[in-house]
Amino acid sequence: MIQIQLAAGVAFFLALLRGTAFLYFCPPFSNNMIPFMAKTAIAAGLAVSAVPTVSHETLPLSMPSLIEALVVQVLVGALMGFVVQLFVGAVQGAGAIVDQFSGLNLPPAIDPLDFDQSPLLAQLYEWMATVLIFVSGAYLLLAQGFIRSFTVVGTTVPARDVQQLPNFLSSDLVSFFSASAEIAAPLVAVVFVAQILLGLLAKSAPQANVYMLGFPLQILLVLGGLGLAMVALPSDVSNLVERGVAQLFGGG
Repeated sequence: MIQIQLAAGVAFFLALLRGTAFLYFCPPFSNNMIPFMAKTAIAAGLAVSAVPTVSHETLPLSMPSLIEALVVQVLVGALMGFVVQLFVGAVQGAGAIVDQFSGLNLPPAIDPLDFDQSPLLAQLYEWMATVLIFVSGAYLLLAQGFIRSFTVVGTTVPARDVQQLPNFLSSDLVSFFSASAEIAAPLVAVVFVAQILLGLLAKSAPQANVYMLGFPLQILLVLGGLGLAMVALPSDVSNLVERGVAQLFGGG
């Protein structure tokens, strides 16, 4: 008969709740294509790895403290997943910015991963980010950060951390927009310069049909620049994941 200590069982259950909430928001595991049971199984694997760390914490012994610990695990896990989603979602945000400036902002199509409507290049950037998270091994960094999170926030949240939460989230939102702008900036700059040149051409040669020439040229520049941007995307995704983990757990 397999005997499980009470402390290990409580530690596993708390880690399982945090892991389930974390994976529900954390990309790429937050996709609706992944069944809930599969997410729970992955969370159980993370919880088993986190049991030795959680067992060293002061575990709740009474029912009120246990309920408080359960609520804390769900909230902390959801917050962790949301922060990682902000940093990784900056890649998709960059694709949406390029869509708006490139002339490729066709009617949004259904994303088969999220069952949601998103622009064309935003979907491409999101898929590339999902592939790169697994190819680059960034998912291992997320798993290590999840286990390390129990050394930062255990079964209770200090009051000082709760007071710092608004500043924490506002800084993450700023990082999201700045990262999206940084990734999209090269392509946006190319399109902006092309539009200025076409405007000068239309001014100097009014008889030329600049519109018929400009739209294909702009699309060609975007596609060419997109190929060059994809070369830098792996390092961008790795840096964003590292920044998200460092923001949460104080180390990359």
